[in-house]
Amino acid sequence: MKKRKILALVITVILLGVIFYKINWAELLQTFREFNFKNMIWIVPLYVLTLYLRGIRWKALLLNNPNYSSLHLGEVFTVGSMLNIFLPARAGDVYRAYYLGTVKKERKMKVFGSIILERIFDGICVFLILLTAILLYCREQWILNLAYGIGALFIGSLIVFYLIFKFNKIDLICEKLTALAANLPEKSAASAKNLIHKTCNYIDSFIEGFEVLDNIRCTLITFISSLIIWGTECYVAYLIIDSFDLGLGLSAGLFVLSLISFSTMIPSTSVFLGPYQYAYILALGIFNIPKSTALAVSTVHQAILMLMLTVIGGYYLFKFNISLNDVKSSENE
Repeated sequence: MKKRKILALVITVILLGVIFYKINWAELLQTFREFNFKNMIWIVPLYVLTLYLRGIRWKALLLNNPNYSSLHLGEVFTVGSMLNIFLPARAGDVYRAYYLGTVKKERKMKVFGSIILERIFDGICVFLILLTAILLYCREQWILNLAYGIGALFIGSLIVFYLIFKFNKIDLICEKLTALAANLPEKSAASAKNLIHKTCNYIDSFIEGFEVLDNIRCTLITFISSLIIWGTECYVAYLIIDSFDLGLGLSAGLFVLSLISFSTMIPSTSVFLGPYQYAYILALGIFNIPKSTALAVSTVHQAILMLMLTVIGGYYLFKFNISLNDVKSSENE
């Protein structure tokens, strides 16, 4: 078992222990019974809409390349999101790069670079949502510090990647390393040069995925669409919470979506078991909602989203006809 899998298992077990410690089982079951399906008529179409809006955003990240349609990119994103739920190490993102690399003959590392940039924009937007929620409702120091840390991480990452793209020195570094490798024994020198050139080509392709940062129009489309996507998902979160008649306003949706989004960055087993529920409990705890109630709401919320992603993503995975073994093997390429 790999170290990251052991780490994920340990974190999951610890968080589940904290979650279920002194849980009120009667209150937990009662909360499940109180779920009202009245909002499902809005929850389903709004969430599905965000999946296709992500296709529009991804096309902007790929500089509106005519080889791609926003609808198809939205379908590929949906499959990737489904796989991220059930497979470790965000294998769904690997699938997305693998699929476009195979079907559209695009360089996989370039596609993967665009996916990393997409995640950075996601992080910035969720940071802005969390900061808005804090300023409007709760200014507890721990969550304010969390927001500032998250903002520094994602905004800092965007600046760093922009500078790397703008002042790309990979070719120069490759030349210098190749010159150094030439001093090695003949057989070792040939292997070293081959490895250096191969690595530099991968890095060049990856950096190419950040080309959009040099295009103001496409960058603006990416940012605006990201805000619309996450704003819609906040409203979906609010509708799910509102289905339990807890008397909470839209601010609860802002806190919940922010914290559960960042919880997916924490190593865990499949279906984000542990971090997702604990983040939900922390978010609703701001509103003095008991742990058992928050756990029930988080379970329903996660189940609804997983069901939609599994049905839609499973259909497209079957349609695209690429096996999971192909995806897993591509992780090592």
